[in-house]
Amino acid sequence: VKRLPFPLHPDMDDGQELDAAELEHIIGFTGQELHAIAVHSQDTNVMLYGIGHVVVLADQTDPHKQDLLRGHDNDITSVTFSPTGRLLASGQRESIHRDGEQIVVWEYESRKPVYRLSGVTGTVTALKFSDDDRFLAAIGEGNMNGNDFAIWDMQNGSVAQYVKCPKAATAMCWGVPTVADNARRVKTPKYSLYTFHTVKVHAHYLEYDIRTMHYGLRTELLKFPSAGLARTYHDCSLSPTNGELIAGTSVGELVVFNCESLVYRAALPISTNGVLSLCSCGEYIFVGSGDGKLKKLQGNDQYWSVVGEVQLHGRVTSIVPVESSGELVVGTDTAKMYSIGCDDLSMRVMQQSNVAPINGVAFGLRSDHFATVSQDGILRVFDLSDYTVLGFTRGACAATCLCWTPEDLILTGWEDGAMRIFTATNCEPKGQIPKCHRGKVTCIAVGPEFYFTAGDDGAMRVWNRRNFEFVGQYTEHNKPITGLLVDNIHAHLVHSCSIDRAVVTYDLKTTRRSNYKMHRDGAFTGLAQRLDSEQELLTSTTDGLVLSWDCDVQLPVMALDCGRKMKFNCIAISASGQFVAVGCEDLCVRIWDILAMEIVAVCRGHSGTITQLAWSPDEKQLVSVGDDAAICVWNFYLAGGPPPSTSGSR
Repeated sequence: VKRLPFPLHPDMDDGQELDAAELEHIIGFTGQELHAIAVHSQDTNVMLYGIGHVVVLADQTDPHKQDLLRGHDNDITSVTFSPTGRLLASGQRESIHRDGEQIVVWEYESRKPVYRLSGVTGTVTALKFSDDDRFLAAIGEGNMNGNDFAIWDMQNGSVAQYVKCPKAATAMCWGVPTVADNARRVKTPKYSLYTFHTVKVHAHYLEYDIRTMHYGLRTELLKFPSAGLARTYHDCSLSPTNGELIAGTSVGELVVFNCESLVYRAALPISTNGVLSLCSCGEYIFVGSGDGKLKKLQGNDQYWSVVGEVQLHGRVTSIVPVESSGELVVGTDTAKMYSIGCDDLSMRVMQQSNVAPINGVAFGLRSDHFATVSQDGILRVFDLSDYTVLGFTRGACAATCLCWTPEDLILTGWEDGAMRIFTATNCEPKGQIPKCHRGKVTCIAVGPEFYFTAGDDGAMRVWNRRNFEFVGQYTEHNKPITGLLVDNIHAHLVHSCSIDRAVVTYDLKTTRRSNYKMHRDGAFTGLAQRLDSEQELLTSTTDGLVLSWDCDVQLPVMALDCGRKMKFNCIAISASGQFVAVGCEDLCVRIWDILAMEIVAVCRGHSGTITQLAWSPDEKQLVSVGDDAAICVWNFYLAGGPPPSTSGSR
């Protein structure tokens, strides 16, 4: 264990924090992991979950109120609050560093880390605090030789017990603490912890030993029928009836044990596709299964009955009770989070986001609406006022790019080479152009009379806006095109850049190439155009530069760099033309003031490659998306500067 202050890993260094931009909100709960949500016991409006490497504390009553806790170097897999709410803990996938710590314990009030813990092997699959906050237990994924679990003392962060499990432990829960020995003058608590293995269930008793002056662990086996019961257990909980332990299995059973006699009592078939999550609330047990059903059960011992159920979208991976409000917070693996009433099972969608990497983002004419497309073929339109989804549609393959037209149409490019058109209000289909390109469509641009598409085949094609008929094509590139735009001044000029290190300008009047630039040191990953000066083109490159290109000069007339050698993945220019945002290889968004040629903001929120950026029309917000399926909304505080001069001629 390492006490504060502790150094973050080198790749987790924030560097200099600049105040021109601030993270307003992050959307990205995926629900792929079990035990991925927790709710604060006292402030029940506060939820805890992970997005990539970041731990998120979100207020359900105010979508603009989020706290981000950074201290992990890999994806968050398990989170939990202590019963009193004083502490919270987060666990991650196996660290990329040999001596990395997988678990961070945070103080809730200060949002500061208290301990960084290591001791379990591999990915952390479960975290649980004891009822009095004294101990934290964790299970590691382990390896082919089994796994392990550890118990830490939260008074000093030391390891109280470490247990190697030849048969992998997959679930655990604490029992009710009791007094170890009533005959003693000094009463000490006796803790019980139940761990579930493939063919065995263990009851561990943690008691303070006066002779050794530390807590010792005694383990007993729960008794099964002579034939045994080989199961994979996903989750477990104490029953509302005192003295019973309930567990859910991969074959859809609810298994009941008696905690006092340590005896197996029953295995009741409940659902199909496995029981993935369960919890007790009041006098009921709520069970979430792989078929998307949430069931409400009542009973005890061998006698249980289903008194209600509701169908959700996706496998139910997390269930957290909020007893003060009589509700459940439920997460599914389709990135949806629900609030469900315990009494009538009434359902409300609290949040929905993406599961797969997000490939594109775009604004229309409004500053409060934006759209994204993702690798799983989903187009979503979001409202920035409350981050709700206004429109949704799913395609048959991966969506690769998009463009929002002034007529409130969303043009989308797809992996099968098609361009499909949807309305921005409700994502209804309005038409399509199949087989625009051989391979996927990589870029789309809109002109007064034509649509322009670019693809993996290196071709730029022109389409009539009225009837979608093919007009012509240009094949100047020999590798995928990564940037495409219509000139700010002359609508008959179209610009493109490619991985082949070329920037090309096409003249629609002469149907020929009118300009060609080459960069020897790196490929181009994105394209934008200045609104001031000589309307130069701006490109982001794989060698970490933003290059400015004048049509009359063969070499770049300006270069911006951040002082570090890294790839720039994408580029976007603000509505005023004064600021340029770049998604960088170190997972940061950097914003330059072009006029001053200096960085005004370094924005850190993503845990995966940043794939695309978009400025709001009022320049007050910037949205970034990435491979981590996260959407980061940044407030920008330098908006409203002087409008750029457009007196330059080409």
